[in-house]
Amino acid sequence: MTRRAVWAVGLGQCVSWGVLYYAFGVVLVPIEREFGAERWVVAGAFSLALLVSALLSPHIGELVDRGHGSFVVLAGGLTAAGLLATWALVPNVYLSYPIWAAIGVCMSAILYEPIFGIVGKAIDHAGDRLRAIATITVFGGFASTIFLPLTGELVDRGGWRVAVGTLAAILAATTLAVHRYGFEEDVPARREEMPRQEVRLHQEVAPRPELPPRQATLIALFTASSLAGAAFATNLVPALIERGLSPANSAAIGGLFGIMQLPGRVLFAQNTSLVTPRALLAASAGLQVVGLLMLAASHSLGLIATGVALFACGSGLATIARPYLVVVFYGQARAGELNGLFARPQQLARAAGPVAAAALAGATGYGVVFAVLAGLLAAVLWGLISEGSSQ
Repeated sequence: MTRRAVWAVGLGQCVSWGVLYYAFGVVLVPIEREFGAERWVVAGAFSLALLVSALLSPHIGELVDRGHGSFVVLAGGLTAAGLLATWALVPNVYLSYPIWAAIGVCMSAILYEPIFGIVGKAIDHAGDRLRAIATITVFGGFASTIFLPLTGELVDRGGWRVAVGTLAAILAATTLAVHRYGFEEDVPARREEMPRQEVRLHQEVAPRPELPPRQATLIALFTASSLAGAAFATNLVPALIERGLSPANSAAIGGLFGIMQLPGRVLFAQNTSLVTPRALLAASAGLQVVGLLMLAASHSLGLIATGVALFACGSGLATIARPYLVVVFYGQARAGELNGLFARPQQLARAAGPVAAAALAGATGYGVVFAVLAGLLAAVLWGLISEGSSQ
């Protein structure tokens, strides 16, 4: 896979995450107002999409393993664009559910998991593979920075239906460009083990300086992080509107969520020996906890923006940490199996996060929502620290 292909795939991830994941939080309130629906009812369609994506991800992975990755991404992107255009025409909120259930199938085909599988098969060199994954996630990190303000502007100018139709066109055009420049040829499935030379190189890049945490502890940590991230991303704009900010200013602050995911990813990709694996996990979860607590307690614009930035930095580290640390802690032989084991509860948590947060916020306000998420992450982080001290 050439550098041009990696950059093209990264651009595709930026658009895909921006259109299918982050934009929903901006159109949530206008849809709620137009249809007179409860917020959790509107958010439920998005959660359904994430649930469908979680259930289908292993099956999509099998198609990627068989060498059909580029077709899967092309079909998923174009189908998602068509479904979004259809959604822009719905006469009531309940028709959002079957449309977003189908969009969930597309999510499983075009977001990070199948892309990481394609890159893993296309690049043999372990160091180059890590840099490619980091580069793609850096592009993906710009998704909220670009698409939260963009969607907010589109909503202000033409309403949520025009905004969704425009985003559908952007997704379709980008999907075709990625297919042309990112997937120049299908990569056949490789069933042989990693060459011994690559194993040595990877051990030089990512040594094992400590005993690995229990798998259950790691799964719990990444799952809690995914739950918090999905709830945060989908509900951030409504939460800021609840604090008295305008929709445009709320979307602009929400844009920090993407750009502040980048520094840790870039630094980590340049030098994987900067911190120990357990310290990387602690830093990721700790930053998220502090950011959530600041959002729970503050009404100051500056402190709110700082809380968003801190949470985003921790969330950005978590995204790249999981595919990296699975290999560091448990080796290459079972990396695919374990990544699948870790990914499913994370995706289920992403499905539950938006609707659960919206429902709780309707009863208590978003300050309590952010405090509960911080407490959950802090409890799992304490388990990781306690486990490390006993080894």
